[in-house]
Amino acid sequence: MNIKQLKILKTLIETKSYTRTAEILNYTQSNVSQQINQLEAELKNELFIYSNKKLIESEFLLKILPLVNDYISTHDQIIKLSNEDMTHKLKIAAPESLVTTGLSEVIKIFLEKFPNTEFDLLNNTCSKNQALLMNGEVDIAFVINTGIQNNTIKKHKLSDDEIVIVAHHSAPDTLDELLSSKRYNHFVINEKDSTYRTMFEDFLSSNLKEVSKTTELWSIDAIKTFLIDDMGFSVLPYRTVEKEINSNKLKIIEGNDQFPTFYSFALTKKKNWDNNLIDLFIQEAKIYMGRNMKKEEK
Repeated sequence: MNIKQLKILKTLIETKSYTRTAEILNYTQSNVSQQINQLEAELKNELFIYSNKKLIESEFLLKILPLVNDYISTHDQIIKLSNEDMTHKLKIAAPESLVTTGLSEVIKIFLEKFPNTEFDLLNNTCSKNQALLMNGEVDIAFVINTGIQNNTIKKHKLSDDEIVIVAHHSAPDTLDELLSSKRYNHFVINEKDSTYRTMFEDFLSSNLKEVSKTTELWSIDAIKTFLIDDMGFSVLPYRTVEKEINSNKLKIIEGNDQFPTFYSFALTKKKNWDNNLIDLFIQEAKIYMGRNMKKEEK
């Protein structure tokens, strides 16, 4: 097993095509097939199966994929570190709520200090971000949650994140009144994997409260536009609506006193080697995003 074979494997996973993989890597198709066959023989397991004429990852491949990604990432880091003048890259996954309220500024500050750094920034839900980290697809995953139960990763608490119910300034003052209003009982929110959406829907269910209509939107800015236009209510991290609340475009609806405490975390993999660039970026994030920290990590 060598890095060439693993990079062929990773490309084949992405393309689902031996022909396309050969074109991208500038190999012959027979060479790609030969390398995959050699890898399967060494590992004594099938890596792909055909189903309905489609190339699909085997269960064994899905099991070893995080290790493959880590192997490739480590190889690339070693090559880069062999030449200090080369550009270094950080792969980061973060939810929109953090990208737009602090993380972009952290990246800006970091680039001023370390101009030879490049960033790949992926915008996903918190659960997806953590999965990308576990699979070795990113170096750092940022999430907002009540806690991190996975003991195989390092967690770095950045700040407290209050989750608030928000609506137009003319909306009822309490959640019960809002849910009793035909006009305002309209939940405007992002995708179902959102941690604070899941928390709120669980809260409604456990308190026998119901939402009459739900609209899913693609971004927090779009959600805020709906609310400012006096359509429904939402549940969002306070950091994302602070400006609109201070300018009286939106207001906080009473009723979140039973919500659990949420925090912003930066997550990294536990490895047997150090990546100084990752550590430096985490430090910068703690300095900038942790200014409003209310509780120290135990």
